Order: sequence, then C-alpha cells, then structure tokens
Amino acid sequence: MKNKKTIIVIVVLVLAVGLVVGLVLGMDKVKNLFGQAAGQQQPQGVRVTSVTANSATIVWQTAIPVIGQIEYGTTPGSFLLRSAETNQIANHNLTLSPLLPETIYYFRIRVGDQVYDDNGAPYSFTTKAVVETAPAPPLQQNIAPSDEENIVPEPDNASSEITPAPTAINQTTSEDEETEYTLGDFVERFGTSDPEFDLNKDGVVNSQDWSLYQQQNP
Repeated sequence: MKNKKTIIVIVVLVLAVGLVVGLVLGMDKVKNLFGQAAGQQQPQGVRVTSVTANSATIVWQTAIPVIGQIEYGTTPGSFLLRSAETNQIANHNLTLSPLLPETIYYFRIRVGDQVYDDNGAPYSFTTKAVVETAPAPPLQQNIAPSDEENIVPEPDNASSEITPAPTAINQTTSEDEETEYTLGDFVERFGTSDPEFDLNKDGVVNSQDWSLYQQQNP
C-alpha cells in the first residue's frame, strides 16, 4: 500500500514537471512569434520626399502589411500631431500638411503599440521657405509722337542753302498721289534707324513703327 502511494506521488511530480517545461517552451514560442511579427512590421528605408514650404511626404516599407501612423511635432520630445493610414499596406506613403515654412519637424512611426525611431532619436526634416512671385511688369503703351517732337529746329546761323527735312511717310510726291508702304518695306529696314520708317522716334525701326503706320493710314 505504501509503495502504491509512492508511485502515485512520483507520477504526479513527473506530470507537474512536464507541465512546467511545456509552459516555458510554449511561452518561448509565443515570444518568438511576437518577436518575428514585431520585426516584420519594423519600418525600413524611411525617407522624407517632396518637401515644400507647407508639406512633406514620409515613405517607408514593412515586411508585412500593417497600418502605420506618423507622430510629429516641432520639438524632439513632443509629438502632438498625428497622420495615420486607413488600410494595411507594405509600401507606406503619408503626407504631413499643413506645415510651417522654414521649420524643423521631428517625427516617429507607430505601428500598433510599437514605436519606431532613428536608433533612439526621432527622424527630422526642415520645410522650405515660401517662394514669392515677382509682380508682372506694367504693360508698355506705344504713344504716338506729338507735333512738338516732329518740329525740326532751325539752325542759329541760317545760310542761303537749306537742307530739306527727311521726307515723312505719306508726304505727297505730287499733287495727286501719296507714297504708300507695305510690311515688306518696313521689314527691309527693321533694326535700322531710318528716320523715314522710325515713326515713334525711338532710334530703331521695328514692328511698333509698322503698327503705328497702319494706325495713321487706315
């Protein structure tokens, strides 16, 4: 009878030891599984792209599809702002906006309860300055020369020989006909200072003189 009790106690002890060993091994397997999952969801190739004065895009990859979240702010220890994904994906792309121009931003990546940074320090980037667009220059108006500008001054010491003034366009060559010019006539003199074709008196014959000629000779 005594031997029978001893055998029962030994069997119970063996079962208890086996149960403890099984629990320990099971916990190790569970830890390994969790460790593998954590490694597969760890961000890889984190980089910042498309940085402007008020936005930036964070790109990274994971071995398995997960939902990622960017926690960010303007100081290394404060991540009050959030931008999260809505679907499980492996190639991640999150745009942070609106941001302040010329400002350093710090961020980290969260997947579930796990937080990832740059080897113990937050990732960071600096936004660009605002680009100011220069105002368009005012339109230049072509103003026809006044009558005063066409007056040729007389020399102080007038002589008996008088040099005739340059012939103006449309000056009558006879009593019944006037000189007419075409675009080709002006084109032949483009770039010159021919006073007969430089109607706006700017020192060079160009398309503005042709336009002025058309206005004066409808």
